[in-house]
Amino acid sequence: MLLFDKLISGLAVSPVCPRCKGVIPSEDINVAKDIAYCRNCNLAQSLSDLASGTVVNDDVDLTQAPAGAWFRRDPDGMTVGATNRSLGGAFGLLFFALFWNGIVGMFVLLALSATLHQLGIGLPSWFPAFAAKSNSQPWGFIIFLWLFLTPFIAIGLAVLGGFLNALAGRAEIRIQNGHAVLFTGIGPIGFHKSFEAAEVRNVRIEEQPWRGQNGNSRPSTRIIIETTNQTLQFGSMFTYERRRFVAAALKKELSRR
Repeated sequence: MLLFDKLISGLAVSPVCPRCKGVIPSEDINVAKDIAYCRNCNLAQSLSDLASGTVVNDDVDLTQAPAGAWFRRDPDGMTVGATNRSLGGAFGLLFFALFWNGIVGMFVLLALSATLHQLGIGLPSWFPAFAAKSNSQPWGFIIFLWLFLTPFIAIGLAVLGGFLNALAGRAEIRIQNGHAVLFTGIGPIGFHKSFEAAEVRNVRIEEQPWRGQNGNSRPSTRIIIETTNQTLQFGSMFTYERRRFVAAALKKELSRR
C-alpha cells in the first residue's frame, strides 16, 4: 500500500532524474515494474524512490561538503561523515531533560534518603531538608520506590543522551584498505560496526515509520548500507543536506571498489 501511494505521487508530479535534473516523460515510466528511465543519462531509477525523494545521486562534488559534513581522503583510504549538531533540537531536549529530571530527581532524593537511613549512613550536610523527612520508610516501600523510579530514571538519562547527541554527536565511515568501520557516538565514545567495502550491495536513503509516545506514526529518514551479510542504518539525526552528501559520497566511493 505504501509503495502504491508513492507511485501515485510519482505520476501526479513528473519525476525528475537526480543526475541531470531533467523531467522523465511518462512514456519512460513503468508503474508495474516501479521503473523510471532517464534517456539522457541512460539510467533506470526506482519510481517509488524518485517520488519519495530518497534516491541517492552519486554525481556529487566531494570537495563541496555542506556545513557540518566532511570528506577526507588519504593514501590508504577515506573518511566521510557528518555531525548531528542541531542547536534547536539540543535546546528543546535540554529543556525537556531539565523539566523531567528535575521532577524525577526529587523522588530519587526521597528514595536515597530512606535507603541511607536504613543502612545507618548519615545524610550529608547539603542534602535537601524535604528529602530528609522520608528516612523512616520501611525496606518494602523503599524497594518498591526504586523499582517504580527505574524506568523514569532511564527515560531521563536517554533524553540527556539525546541532548548531548544533538550537541556533539556524529556518525562517520572510515574505509581503509578495503575495510570499513561505521562509528556513531559522541567524541571518542560510541559504537563501531565493521564491514568489507567489497561486500556493499547498495547505499540508499530510506524513510521508515517511527511511532511516537502519542501513538502517531512519523517518518524517520536514514542512510541504509546493504552488504551481503548485514544492513547498517545511521544518519537519522543528520540534516537533509548532510544526509544527501554522506550517502552520495559513500555510493560514489564504494562503486569504485
